[in-house]
Amino acid sequence: MALTYNLKYKKQNFFHKILLEKEGEMIIDRHSFRLKGKGANDQGEIIFFSDIRELQTVGTDEFRFTTYKKERYILSGFSNLFESFLKDFFRVRNEFLAEQLFMKVGMLYKEYEGQVEIENRFDQIVPKGKCRIQFYEGSIVVVPETHECFAVYYNFLKSHEFDEDEYVFHLYLDNGTNIHISKLGTYFEDAQETMEMLLGKMYERIINLVREILPEIPATDLLKLTYIIRDGKAVSLSAVKKINDDLPSKLEKLAFAGNPVMDEKVKVLRNLADDDRNFSIGFSFYVKPDKREVAAKSWFCLAMPAKNIVAIGMTSNPADTTVCFFRIMIEEGDSEEKLAEMLNGINQSMYLLKYDLSAFYRDKRELQKGKFRTAFRRLAYLRMLHTSYLGRHYGPDMEHFKKELNVVFKRASLMMRQVSNQPPQAGQV
Repeated sequence: MALTYNLKYKKQNFFHKILLEKEGEMIIDRHSFRLKGKGANDQGEIIFFSDIRELQTVGTDEFRFTTYKKERYILSGFSNLFESFLKDFFRVRNEFLAEQLFMKVGMLYKEYEGQVEIENRFDQIVPKGKCRIQFYEGSIVVVPETHECFAVYYNFLKSHEFDEDEYVFHLYLDNGTNIHISKLGTYFEDAQETMEMLLGKMYERIINLVREILPEIPATDLLKLTYIIRDGKAVSLSAVKKINDDLPSKLEKLAFAGNPVMDEKVKVLRNLADDDRNFSIGFSFYVKPDKREVAAKSWFCLAMPAKNIVAIGMTSNPADTTVCFFRIMIEEGDSEEKLAEMLNGINQSMYLLKYDLSAFYRDKRELQKGKFRTAFRRLAYLRMLHTSYLGRHYGPDMEHFKKELNVVFKRASLMMRQVSNQPPQAGQV
């Protein structure tokens, strides 16, 4: 059922020129809302949640937002219903975002209420106020009352802590962000049990799958390997070697044994790389529904900071011969410093896109009609990769691959000095 609020609203262009000013109502629906003036003949205009770019609350009775069409709106005149409007607006929009940004991973187990604040990697505290904290099988979705929702995927959770002295639940993420949840009240212990149970289930599932496909790995090494690869994260071979000297070769064999073309391409790239520590392999293990056999999706990521390049490709299917290239820096700077942030963004992107690299080289119009349209607009790491995309090479012709690498390296070097938001056309680089 739609929600309706009486209000006044202004519409401006990018230069703050007022295009219209009306008194009327706002009708909120599941995926959009309508702003219309008084009178039966005024049809108003529909604004989709996916088209909203930025939101801002000003004072106690003004709400502003901009769209991707460079339009600005100012809503006011809510009387004493402004707080009620904010809660309803964000509740409906957050439900939309949670679905469109694929925050809900698996089944919902428990939901709690608490106070949440985010501590970013620059030690800045961003309060989110009262929130609903939803525990799913593969993620925690935090839904604030008057802010945008966000998700914490267990796959990118470095560690967590339940402070029983202060009754605060701490989440420490791979990207350097910390999330602090307090005022869980009498549900503090229940939330702790839920968290431990869900993490235990995730690790148990992955351990059983890895043991099935790599039965020769000792139990201790299996536990360590499961912790670092989790559900598809790419990890460097140098990190794997710290577990066991023989483990990197086993993982390479698993990743490339059925794909000789990609194996050759990766060998060429690794010979040109400055440091093999920047070569990573990721695995996502699953059970085939028809044969009940355990299989693995595998992919590689090779960073070449001196060339300002990151190369990514799927390896598990013999038909996978596409290598995608991304530049690390799009402006002057130190690519080594940017590398850690980019690799974290690559891992998150691959996890969200289910290891489908085609989203980066599809036609822009096709992408805007697809299911990842909102994700590419809202998620910083997807936008970063899309902007950094240089091109791709596919097919088994190794001589052509070697020649075209020089073109890629030259293009990446030029991009350091001239930023372009237009990625190359789909096709071979």
